[in-house]
Amino acid sequence: MIKSKKLALALAFGLALTITPATAATKSPTPKPSPKWPPAGYKTDPLGETKLYMKVPTAKEVVGILSTRSALTAQVKACKKFTCGAVFVASENGCRWWEITGEVIGATSAVNRTLKTFGKITTAVSKSDPRQIITILLVTTEPIGSGHIISNIKADCNQGEPSGPLPFTEYKAVG
Repeated sequence: MIKSKKLALALAFGLALTITPATAATKSPTPKPSPKWPPAGYKTDPLGETKLYMKVPTAKEVVGILSTRSALTAQVKACKKFTCGAVFVASENGCRWWEITGEVIGATSAVNRTLKTFGKITTAVSKSDPRQIITILLVTTEPIGSGHIISNIKADCNQGEPSGPLPFTEYKAVG
């Protein structure tokens, strides 16, 4: 019986030692490194005058973003039926609002593989802080076609008042 009591006291004493604040204080937290700026892999104007950065993400990058942002996940549901795209944008100084434009292009038909422009999309979203990378989804109403993509994507950082409510998306079919 004495052995059992000693074992119980030894275990209780051992647990007390492992959770004391003095033991926890000996570890110092590792500081996070500052993010690289400008962001690697982002495009800017050739002269670098605008200080705007844009990148069309890979499918893997989009999945990673969607897993952390439920608001974007809701938008993606439409992409099961319609042609969609995505873009990451950032600005050195921040933007009051962003306007993104692009074109839906793809094969004319399953038989005729000649490229055709099906429509144009304009998406506007609210502000970003300086050096903040934001994800913008481009969700059209163009039915998914064989190999349709959103191409010729352009981003514009605006400092003035938007002309209407944000967020805003407009898709105009061509021809």
